[in-house]
Amino acid sequence: MILTDPDQWVKLFDALKSETRKSAEKHVHIYASASDADSICSLRILESMLQTEMIPHGWLPVSRYQEIIDDFIKAYDDEDEIIRYLVLVNCGASEDISGVLELSKRPNVCVIIFDSHRPVMHLANDKDPQSQVYVILDAEAEHVSLDDIPFAYDFDEMEEDGGYMENRDGTNTGDVDRQDKRDMEETASAKRAAYYNVGMHYGKPTACVLYDLAYHLRQESSYYLWLAIVGLTDHLIHNKMAQDKYEQYCLLYENFVARGGHLDEPEEDPDEEDVAELAAVSKPICRIAREDDYRFGLLREWSLWEAMLNSPYVAARLQTYSEKGRERLEFLLAKIGIPLREAKSSFQFDMKPQYQLRLQEQLVLHGMSYNLGDCMFHSFQLQDGFNRCVMAVDLVHALSALLECGSKRSDGQDTTYIDRFWRCWRALSWSNDSKELRRGLELAKKLQTALVSDGGSVIVQRLYHNFRSFRVFDLSEHKLTNQSLLVNPMALQRLAEFLQEQYFQQSQTNKRKPVVLIAPKNDTNGRCLVVGYQVASPGQGNKLGAAFVQAADDVGAQAWHDLFDTSVMEIMADDVERFKAELLRIASDIL
Repeated sequence: MILTDPDQWVKLFDALKSETRKSAEKHVHIYASASDADSICSLRILESMLQTEMIPHGWLPVSRYQEIIDDFIKAYDDEDEIIRYLVLVNCGASEDISGVLELSKRPNVCVIIFDSHRPVMHLANDKDPQSQVYVILDAEAEHVSLDDIPFAYDFDEMEEDGGYMENRDGTNTGDVDRQDKRDMEETASAKRAAYYNVGMHYGKPTACVLYDLAYHLRQESSYYLWLAIVGLTDHLIHNKMAQDKYEQYCLLYENFVARGGHLDEPEEDPDEEDVAELAAVSKPICRIAREDDYRFGLLREWSLWEAMLNSPYVAARLQTYSEKGRERLEFLLAKIGIPLREAKSSFQFDMKPQYQLRLQEQLVLHGMSYNLGDCMFHSFQLQDGFNRCVMAVDLVHALSALLECGSKRSDGQDTTYIDRFWRCWRALSWSNDSKELRRGLELAKKLQTALVSDGGSVIVQRLYHNFRSFRVFDLSEHKLTNQSLLVNPMALQRLAEFLQEQYFQQSQTNKRKPVVLIAPKNDTNGRCLVVGYQVASPGQGNKLGAAFVQAADDVGAQAWHDLFDTSVMEIMADDVERFKAELLRIASDIL
């Protein structure tokens, strides 16, 4: 069942709260995708809401569906009659969860899905009171209705003997003749194909949906608002959301910030005679502030020169990975009127304010000739008096780097995705982040440098095949200079995005070709990650995931496709060549 009305969300939450109070055991299990910052922000909001209501719960970060199945089977008790609630965060909406978890054998399990992946796999009648799966969707924000989301299965509701058909509300339409039946089947089939064949795309960020739920439960707080802003920024940075849609959410959150963007408040109002005394010793209030930012992130952690030189956004337009590109960057800074000495000094601490202001005023004007006209956008900043402040964009880069990049634990072993998830969890704790935020920012700088350096190397060496429907970058037999930083799906997706943008900026067409990136072979298991990247547009998502599955099946390749992002797959290195050949053959029919 798909729930699109906030009142329905509140009723479902109240039902969960009522049911879990029948037992002191943990009957609420949360499985959160460990793949992006939006998931971590969402989990923090959800867990805090459950703690406020004193609802016993447990949670586990997961990277694929098999991990959910294994943990669920381990925790499930066939003899337990109390309803168990499974909450899926940024996973499950595009899959047949009822089939994956075999819910038909487990009538006391209810699954609640908060997921931004689209399309939604719709398998249950909207009015079915026995539904075990609930998908939370903000229809108004995504401009869809239930009628726009057809059932995922074939049109076979009509009985052969009576010719009756059920509507979505469970009522019968009455007798229909065979011709009418065929017409209805064709209409339903066409509607189903139009919805599900669009390809993978994204809806409203999950952190924003959970903030809305908290708002309707009257549990909203400025900290929840900040987490929603970070989740929103994560979608923008990773091209999961169009710029105009992002601006709409920004306007909404600006109103919330104006009404109360303080993360902590003074405990009491001082008397007038004590104001002067308290002003000198009172702790500065941590608050959210509206602040414009640049598309070349981490500017406040770098110099202006380093931020632009190592920005995939700038590198795709100026080719800063080459000597000529660096000369173009120097010329652009000269046109703006910023001396190179100032540009290479710390932007936050050493660059003179007059040049910071000149950058803001002149970059958009002079950047137009370099396709940098959209280099600024609305954003937010978290400020803690004069002690520290962080931009939402920089925080997303830090969290993403902590999630993407492997490092060593204290015992010398490589970190797992759960270790990296916990680091991100701590980095979001403003009061005590165990210095994880600083580590994340430093790691993000290394990752940005690696993306431009290794991406530029791939471009210069022309390690790609250009086909009519897409480009294939096959690195399965190559080694990247910064391979340890570019091994996880999200890092590879960012590399694919940079490669696509580079060729788009240099082409004379107005279309971005989809990119298939085959990563270097993993020496441990002999597998290669395959990433399909395509910027979603209205009515057009990323169809490469379906093409990957079909190509791997057709050639009998050993492949694994149970990650939450359908455009990412693992394949044995020995099968890469046959896989590429088959992908080329079927691409014209799918893409």
